[in-house]
Amino acid sequence: MKKQLSILVYGSLCASLVSCSKDAVDSTTDSSLTETGSTATTTDTQATTDTQATTDTASTDTASTSFPEPTYGMSNQTIMHDSVSREYKLYVPESYDASTPVPLMLNFHGFGGSSLEQLRSSDMRALAESENFILIYPQGTMLEGYAHWNTYLPGGDNKSDADDFGFVEAMLDELSLNYAIASDRVYATGYSNGGDFTYSLACFLSDRVTGIASVSGLMWEGTLRECVTTHPTAVLSIHGTSDNTRPYDGWEGYLLSIVDSTAFWNDQNNITSAATITNVSNNIERFDYVGGDGNVANRHYKIRGGGHIWFSITDDGIQTDQIIWEYLSQFDQSGVR
Repeated sequence: MKKQLSILVYGSLCASLVSCSKDAVDSTTDSSLTETGSTATTTDTQATTDTQATTDTASTDTASTSFPEPTYGMSNQTIMHDSVSREYKLYVPESYDASTPVPLMLNFHGFGGSSLEQLRSSDMRALAESENFILIYPQGTMLEGYAHWNTYLPGGDNKSDADDFGFVEAMLDELSLNYAIASDRVYATGYSNGGDFTYSLACFLSDRVTGIASVSGLMWEGTLRECVTTHPTAVLSIHGTSDNTRPYDGWEGYLLSIVDSTAFWNDQNNITSAATITNVSNNIERFDYVGGDGNVANRHYKIRGGGHIWFSITDDGIQTDQIIWEYLSQFDQSGVR
């Protein structure tokens, strides 16, 4: 079945696209990214179905909840899930106060990349400080020598057995026990395979993820066929027309085109109006689709001639990371806040 072939992004399909073999891998060090605080290890959550914490645990009502003393700044964290030690980088801003629930942003690296490399490409720490949100850079597990995100459910002919959806749920459950998280304001962004994964999260973990932003990533056809959303879902995409790894026009039988995935999410959100198109620059067009359920909106940046990269674009005086944050943060699971 085609849905089971989605894993080919890590296998033969990826191998046929030279630039897919590794997404912006950089082994250099950077002293500005030094983590603070001790590494935390938690108990094994086993499979997703065994996880006891629910969205009630992460409720925005924290009046009767007592949280431990936070670890401010950047720290390396580990959590046992499905008998595998999983890692992520956690950034807690100095502006965080446990008396007030705060949003959370997940930021996923590309195929062959790492959480540190994604932090270098998309460093949202200053934004987290000024806007008061918790920031997470998860680390994928290895598949044939490369870190990856499993964009489809494990089992069948899926080449990957990583339970990445369960890992994300386990992270959110653990974080909700230790920090005041606004459970209806959990956002996800990612690059390439990490961008693909955000589309899957919006479908398979709709009850936990409020909105997504994909940079140079595409949605799998299998994900579309089995997608179930529980709330209006804001979707932002940034994609280049000359991307040979995740082609703008998709990959028939596997990856949806940008046009088709945008149409799908407009339909999911009951957006019927045509796009408002803005020329941001000579080679960048912005497509805004508004008027969905709860006044939710979708947005797409079309980068003419853009390749397979994490784009640094400027729109109305703000750059990529802030564009993503300002767009997603205006929504909760009911729509516009």
